[in-house]
Amino acid sequence: MVVVLQDDRRGQVAGGDRAEGAGHRAIVGSGDRRRPVRDPPVVSQDEMTFDTILTEQTVPLTRRLTRMVGDVQTAEDLCQETFARAVAGAPAGAPAPVLRAWLHRTGRNLALDELRRRRRRDHVPLHAELASPAAHPEPDGPRAALARLTPHQRLVLLLRFEAGLSLREIGDLLDIGEDAARKRVARARAAFADVHAALSGDDTRPTVLLLLGHEDPGPYEAWLRAAGARVRTLDGTRAGLDLAGADALVLGGSERDIHPALYGHPAGPHLLGTDLTRHLRDLAALRAALAADLPVLGVCSGAQLLNVLHGGDLHQHLPAAGFDHLDHREAHGVRTLHGTLTHRILGGAPEVVSEHHQAVQRLGRGLRVTSVADDGLVEALEVPGRRFALGVQWHPERCASGAGAGLAEALLQAAA
Repeated sequence: MVVVLQDDRRGQVAGGDRAEGAGHRAIVGSGDRRRPVRDPPVVSQDEMTFDTILTEQTVPLTRRLTRMVGDVQTAEDLCQETFARAVAGAPAGAPAPVLRAWLHRTGRNLALDELRRRRRRDHVPLHAELASPAAHPEPDGPRAALARLTPHQRLVLLLRFEAGLSLREIGDLLDIGEDAARKRVARARAAFADVHAALSGDDTRPTVLLLLGHEDPGPYEAWLRAAGARVRTLDGTRAGLDLAGADALVLGGSERDIHPALYGHPAGPHLLGTDLTRHLRDLAALRAALAADLPVLGVCSGAQLLNVLHGGDLHQHLPAAGFDHLDHREAHGVRTLHGTLTHRILGGAPEVVSEHHQAVQRLGRGLRVTSVADDGLVEALEVPGRRFALGVQWHPERCASGAGAGLAEALLQAAA
């Protein structure tokens, strides 16, 4: 059974029924002798794998970090960072109790660092950046625009987009309230946009920030420029200040799989290789863009990250999940849901081009599935209530059907 195109997002599962939770014991009436009572499987401490422990500790660690830092979103970020550090440096082959202790100790230390940063009033570790934003900035780039702002405007933008501080943290540093911090960031960003536009001269095209890894940027850049965009591509560095100067954000596809630690699952046998650094960067940029209400488009793994950011998870290998009747590496049709942004842009049944072996499984909180393939696989999702926050599992830069061009044009209309 596949449940996707429905309005009840809380119970929505893409790609299959909900399975009973691990350790569930059926309740059987005394008069029912036909239904067996299944005891949960017993897993010894020695048999527990590293990935199993990560999955097991997602909820308790997030709860602990929430109690420490005071908000769930920051706690989820710290939990993701803890898991990323565990993948890179946890003691290999250690017993389960040792790994659990390592995770909680690392998460606690990250939370303490977060709290220390919030308390820091008398020192801002960006003075060198403020004094000299760049030795040789591009004549029309973000650093050149930053250099023409007032020191306070530069400070606010660097705290928000380079240091990654929340509005509450900026307010704490400046001894103002969160709402006042929001207004100062908005004013500084508006001033930055005006200066950036003046430096660009006659080039009034919307600026699209394109985030990639090691993929060829050519097809993406040609696709966006054909629609009238000015494209700024980052292939390895943090978005930072570039995001402040962008009118829209595009997360390109990735040759690497998203590591299951980012959504609290163990790694399956078909995982092709991961790039935690890139995907953590993209998650941070996506979160900042949504907070600023920038138009956002996620392509392929970018759509998957949009789901992960909202608490969803992924099918790690489509054939293993039963999706083996339709080749998701070639052109195929999709069906879109009426009344959605996807339907307004693409119509009811566009033809698209895909190349992936992973896809959305459980839908993230607050998201809506807006397009599916004939086998029920999620092909598009969006964040309702945003002016443009959309993820497509297919590759618009490769489409010859017109769907790709229509999507780029709609993105730029939202960015204008």
